[in-house]
Amino acid sequence: MEREVLRVRDLWVYHRSDDGGTATLKGVDFSLAAGECLSVLGESGAGKSTLARVMTGLLPPSARALGRMHLDGTELDLSSSGTDWPGIRGSRIGLVLQDAQQALNPVRRVEAHFRETLLFHHAVPRDEVLPTARRILEFLNFGDPDAVLDSYPFQLSGGMCQRVCIALALCLRPRVLIADEATSALDGVSRAEVIGLLRKTRERLGLSIVFITHDIAAACSAAEKLLVLEDGTVRDYGPVRSVLGSPRSAFTSGLVGAARRIPTPRAEAGGGLGARPAVLEVENLSKSFGAGGDAVLCGLSLSVARGEIVGVLGGSGCGKSTLARCLVGLEEPDSGRILFEGESLSAWRERDRKGLNRGVQLIFQDGRACLNPGRRVLALAGEPLRYMKLCGKRERDDAAARSLTEAGIGEELFMRRPPELSTGQCQRVAIARALSAGPRLLICDEATSALDAATRNQVLEFLMEINGRDGISILLISHDVGILKRCCHRVVVMDGGRFVEDLPPSRLDEARHPSTRKLLRSERTVASAFSRIISSSPE
Repeated sequence: MEREVLRVRDLWVYHRSDDGGTATLKGVDFSLAAGECLSVLGESGAGKSTLARVMTGLLPPSARALGRMHLDGTELDLSSSGTDWPGIRGSRIGLVLQDAQQALNPVRRVEAHFRETLLFHHAVPRDEVLPTARRILEFLNFGDPDAVLDSYPFQLSGGMCQRVCIALALCLRPRVLIADEATSALDGVSRAEVIGLLRKTRERLGLSIVFITHDIAAACSAAEKLLVLEDGTVRDYGPVRSVLGSPRSAFTSGLVGAARRIPTPRAEAGGGLGARPAVLEVENLSKSFGAGGDAVLCGLSLSVARGEIVGVLGGSGCGKSTLARCLVGLEEPDSGRILFEGESLSAWRERDRKGLNRGVQLIFQDGRACLNPGRRVLALAGEPLRYMKLCGKRERDDAAARSLTEAGIGEELFMRRPPELSTGQCQRVAIARALSAGPRLLICDEATSALDAATRNQVLEFLMEINGRDGISILLISHDVGILKRCCHRVVVMDGGRFVEDLPPSRLDEARHPSTRKLLRSERTVASAFSRIISSSPE
């Protein structure tokens, strides 16, 4: 058996807002051997990110930890304020955060990130920074390391930014790497690539990894051991095959059961949907960034009928988010027309913008980044109503509370602020905010990618309910083939800024374009480990 590198014993974490009553983590125990990967699996709010923070000394001042951690022969008292976390964090325990593009400074080139990291920790001499950065980028399969080092984070795709963050963590040669939801926002191709790179790093460098995720398929693909958290309590712990093949808790059994379910393709947009008037029409839309820059959108044309859910499927960097931003006026297209209910977007003068905002709402991919961290949840959900002056404060609060409840946010969270919520809870608040004004067109830009399976199912059911009940049209942008099969009347596939296929969900598996086939293969690759485990287990 490999030597034990990490052990966490009887870990408890309390927050001041809990009034000493309920703990965020409750008696957590686990160990990790050299070269081993442990997946920490749980729903939004289970305490997964709190575990990552306490292991790296990043708990907020309002929190206190009790327990001990053994790290490569050193015993640490997690309740002590005298622990040398700057000497441990980075050089002994690396951390890869969930949102890579938010973790990187957008106004500094990638080279500057490596220079700061390596020189702060005195890892290499100044003249060795660039050679070291090149070597680690090459190791992580970057074809042109110099071009990456010369780029700003916003010039890279989400998958590339995630690999840059992994490179920054690895350049200090830590003994343990914590990957906190490092694949949740990535398309199938990028997700499979990142998991493969983590596996390669373990084999070549003997690195131990704590892989935090809400994705049971990714957990199986990445690790040999599994720790299942629910409400801060360990429900199951042990080898992946043992935990998922014979779960001890009803909670783990529920996770396995939810993941077993194969999405049933929704009926395509026949039976009158196609004959309804178009809510959204896009004609020959093009967009480039910078003088002489490469085109991000290349002559896109699309129509969404009233009450129709149209999916947009594509890999990281294909232009999905740029399309969403153009549709709501956050980006100005170079050419083409956007019509909402027959009227050109450019015809909406600034004084009419509030009317457009009421008709069209965008749910961003990163729920935490789009919420004001200083405002309370109830006020955030009512922001569109306040901005458009649609009602008084009492009516606004009632409408906001209804939207929050429908989106899965309990009343006990109404007075909290975004920093006190999990990433999944922030995303649900963002969804509630978009729905509070009663839009006629909802644009969801990867709105469920940060959510665990149970919460994601709840939100998708809610979206389909309001689509059927209120006739809201939805443009559902996602890299998750299962979501699009389940929810959409039809799916358009994007690649290189173009629509390359337009298919009913029942025919997605028959797609012929190479980019679509690649996405489908990658989804199956990540899911294959889970499929092998449960195929030999009883229902």
